[in-house]
Amino acid sequence: MRSILMLLTAVLLTQAPAPAASASRPPVTQVVKKMQTFYNKARDLKGKFKQVYTDSLYSRERVSYGYLYVKKPGMMRWNYASPERKAFIADGKQLWVWEPDDQQAFRNPLSTDTLSTGLTFLLGKGDLSTEFDITYADEKLGGPDALVLKLTPRKPTGQYQHLLLAVNPEDHAVGESMVVGKHNTNHFVFTTLQINTKISDSRFRFNPPAGTRVIDGSKIKR
Repeated sequence: MRSILMLLTAVLLTQAPAPAASASRPPVTQVVKKMQTFYNKARDLKGKFKQVYTDSLYSRERVSYGYLYVKKPGMMRWNYASPERKAFIADGKQLWVWEPDDQQAFRNPLSTDTLSTGLTFLLGKGDLSTEFDITYADEKLGGPDALVLKLTPRKPTGQYQHLLLAVNPEDHAVGESMVVGKHNTNHFVFTTLQINTKISDSRFRFNPPAGTRVIDGSKIKR
């Protein structure tokens, strides 16, 4: 179940010295502040995503496509459309992982411990600068004008090493993100993003269809 939940660490981190700011790259603190402001002002958000999960240890790559919906307070939905159908649905109180082809759904209580800092930030909660050391990254991500940030957790975790965010310099929305682990990367590309479109709360409600096996994820031994 832990691996399933890690797929959510979209709006979802070995520290290096910060390169000097140039005329084309504003100070990191300024970029982070404007990015935080963008998501704080977004009451809801929707768009498409492409996910590329790469496991270098076993030379495996999995590419998925789907749709993302986010609404404050605490609601989000990741609908995976291909190559297999599944959905992650948070209604503010519970987190559901629905696997329709297997006719099963996992249910977990939703809390700040369930979601990563990257996700709580997507919902307009938390402060990235207090959770991470943030510098410009050397890695290429996003378009040629993207401001690529590297976020290293101040409290080390065994789940990943650092996070990369490609920030649009015009509106400071995140166009791409990558969670970097020791032997794997989880790369998301977001397109057709729209904010404040008045998404209905019903989008985030989930009632298991008849015949669905419901599993209490909080009781699964990890």
